[in-house]
Amino acid sequence: FTYVTRIVASNAAPGRVYALFDGHRSDDFSAYVYRSDDFGQDWDLIVEGLPRGSVNAFAEHADNTNLLFVGNELGVWVSVDAGAHWVRMESNLPTVPVDDIKIHPRENDLVIGTHGRGIWIMDDITPLERLTANALEANAFVFPVRRAYNSYNPQGWTPGIYAAENPPAGARIRYHLAVEPAEMTLRVTDATGNPVRELEAPTSVGFHEVVWDLRLVEDDADGDPMDPGPRVMPGVYIVELSTGTDIVQTEVTVRLDPRVELGRRDVQVRHLAMLESYRLSGPADEAEEALDTSAELLDDVETLLGSSASGGSALADEVEAIRTLIEEIGDDLDDASGGAGMWGRIQGVSGPPTADALWQIDRSWDLLPPVIEFRRRNAAARERTCRRVGS
Repeated sequence: FTYVTRIVASNAAPGRVYALFDGHRSDDFSAYVYRSDDFGQDWDLIVEGLPRGSVNAFAEHADNTNLLFVGNELGVWVSVDAGAHWVRMESNLPTVPVDDIKIHPRENDLVIGTHGRGIWIMDDITPLERLTANALEANAFVFPVRRAYNSYNPQGWTPGIYAAENPPAGARIRYHLAVEPAEMTLRVTDATGNPVRELEAPTSVGFHEVVWDLRLVEDDADGDPMDPGPRVMPGVYIVELSTGTDIVQTEVTVRLDPRVELGRRDVQVRHLAMLESYRLSGPADEAEEALDTSAELLDDVETLLGSSASGGSALADEVEAIRTLIEEIGDDLDDASGGAGMWGRIQGVSGPPTADALWQIDRSWDLLPPVIEFRRRNAAARERTCRRVGS
């Protein structure tokens, strides 16, 4: 004989109710899940795809009554058609008895209670909630993106406590491609369409996830993208997936870390200071790389001069003069570029920028452009010397 283990009324479908039975005490290990759509007068067995074994847990999504989950002695199974078909949820969930399933009403996370293997959480099951025939048949489909937090990560220790890895920080962008596009762009803009970030994204058929770390990217003076910079301001942003034939969009809301008490004005001042610092970092890095390249070229030049039969003393003196100049420019660059890296330090704390940080940024804006211009003016002389030695 069997025992009724659970009776669950539907969240939204009128008259729908589910009943779970367990017969393992009578050596009956069949799966028993029934659904009634008429207040229990008639029942249908809905177990296609479920393995043999007692069903211990059940959950129906609050906003999509066709999305169901059951837990048994082997793991979790999911149905997107109200139980007509079931498939196993694999991912990294081990083969383990599942005794309880909850769907977090705010975060839309699937929370699984196991027998002996702790609590497992699948973050944000929105793609399962919105998995429809239209989504699968569309050439390109972007699922709604859960709000993201511009988080402050304080330093901390947990001695003697095991802590699992957190989900990736930022906005998790999930999309489905029914056909592989010849070209595709996944980008983020602000609410008015100004570009914020272009993201690398797979183009193969199927489901994909790309995490935007909330950092922005600006172009340098030559129009080339710089390295990612500060995280964006709280607000609403547009995620746009563009192929040769389709443009699909969705919104993502970025919020300030709720643990941080910072007024709107302080947030704006902080962000503007980081932008001013970030915009200096591109030219400063470019100048530093150019000086390193110049030093390497001079090493090659000295090697050629050392192997030359004539010795080339005049050229050797010129090379030494250029090396001294490069070292002087390098010292000036180090002294002038302190504000260029200040945005990372400002972002690492939860308060407004300090007076010293603002002073460092202003000072770099005064000192750095002349140093970079001086480096450019002397680049021609360096190249002439290298050509003379090479000839």
